[in-house]
Amino acid sequence: MRNRYIFVLFVALLTSVGILADRQTDDMLSKLDESLAQRYRFEQQKLDRIKHLKEMMGQAKAQGRQFEQTYALYNEYKSYCYDSARNYAYECLEISQRENNAQRIVKSKNAIAFSLISAGILSEAHEVMMSINSRQLKDSLLSEYYDNYSRLWRSMADYVKEEPFYTKYITQSNAYIDSLKQMTPENTALWWSLTGSHQMRDHQYQDALQSFEKVLQLCGDDKRQRAMTAAEMAWAYVYLNDEDRAIDYFAQSAIADNETATREITALYHLSRLIYKRGDYERASQYVHQALEDVNFYNSRLRKVEINDILPIIEQDRYNAIRSQRNWLFATTGLFVVLLLAILWSYWFIRRKNRKLTEARETIAGQLEMLQQANRQLKEDDKIKNAYIGRSFYTNAEFIAKLEKLYLTIDRKIAARQFDDLRSMMKLSTLNAERENMYEAFDQTFLKLFPDFVTRYNELFEEKDRRMPANDHSLTSEMRIFALIRLGINDSERIAKFLDYSVHTVNTYKTRIKNRSTAENDQFEKLIMAI
Repeated sequence: MRNRYIFVLFVALLTSVGILADRQTDDMLSKLDESLAQRYRFEQQKLDRIKHLKEMMGQAKAQGRQFEQTYALYNEYKSYCYDSARNYAYECLEISQRENNAQRIVKSKNAIAFSLISAGILSEAHEVMMSINSRQLKDSLLSEYYDNYSRLWRSMADYVKEEPFYTKYITQSNAYIDSLKQMTPENTALWWSLTGSHQMRDHQYQDALQSFEKVLQLCGDDKRQRAMTAAEMAWAYVYLNDEDRAIDYFAQSAIADNETATREITALYHLSRLIYKRGDYERASQYVHQALEDVNFYNSRLRKVEINDILPIIEQDRYNAIRSQRNWLFATTGLFVVLLLAILWSYWFIRRKNRKLTEARETIAGQLEMLQQANRQLKEDDKIKNAYIGRSFYTNAEFIAKLEKLYLTIDRKIAARQFDDLRSMMKLSTLNAERENMYEAFDQTFLKLFPDFVTRYNELFEEKDRRMPANDHSLTSEMRIFALIRLGINDSERIAKFLDYSVHTVNTYKTRIKNRSTAENDQFEKLIMAI
């Protein structure tokens, strides 16, 4: 009787601990939801800091502090937006090269490499790192150099995920961590962070947790350090099969990421995977979509690949369920085959079941083909979107720079009352030149996406009716119309506005080209879309 009482008490204690752990986890996720609800406020704080730095740039130039101000802008962007961080890092390099300042040149190259690594552009980052002579580096520059190389090799390992390369790259990353640790003062937050990272890679997870606890005690209000440390601790608990604690620390990391407006990589993605396994599908969906939005905003190629891993996981779960059902059907079918030897009715029943199963397989195969076709289309659309979004960022930045230069020139002319000079500046030829530049940029981007478009287009005409563009990087006016159609722009009015034609001219071009083609008029655009 006494033993039974002790057993019941023990079970009740375990149940209470489990309930308490679940409640703690739910409380932490609720805190994360509250933090995400204030996402706009935290991001606005970062944008205000960036705006202030930009407004002070003129004063910094006058004081000879252009490099410091530009580098401060890079620091604000480096975990927020890759494109801006990279641009300011390159601007730092240009300034330091003009000043012929060797230390600042290295500092700028380290910044460029950090941005490229964060975006997953690893080969180019390696080239930048190779251009740095490490023998001439000391103190903070050498620390940044070691840290960048450690991140580079770790990113390459995460990207490859295949032996023997994975182990080779991790070993190289660990070597740079060791070098960085040797030059770091002991018992500092950075020293314990490096110690914990090395212990993680040696699978010493309990020791790593103790090291990271030291980091949290020493790092003070450094939320970025807290975010990275909490994420490392979460991974340690994942490897120790303590998913409740892992969720808690991933949530803490995500809160710190949100409060620092970090979009380079956040803990939300990993958190969504864990809570998906617990059946919290709505919250998991919210977190993974937010993580995908962050990574798309930052424009990190490697992180996009990582986040897309969650889709196969979901599909794998569905596949496992279907496989279990299939295995059960096979077992049932085997039983019916045995009974078939004795009862003719069982034989007929099994035949009917098999016929339905075959129909189901054909239906599934058809749906799978449709899904694969849709997936191919989505990949093509995503490639087109990324190419033209990237080009538009560059074009908009270039156009704004030209506008800024024009406004400054006009302001000086007006102040000097040089109205004749001002009038001579306003020429239609300038607008035409800008329009030609726009067409040139469109042609180059389109031909990168569809390199054989000109050849395939001309195959739709007889030899005498074929037209070739002025060079390999451009399109003819006729080709440009159907290039827009290939991108999904079918409305003649939109095409006309882009090409500066009338709608009548666009329709005339289309009709004339289709009449000249060897294909049927109603099939011409379908053949264009098939390119």
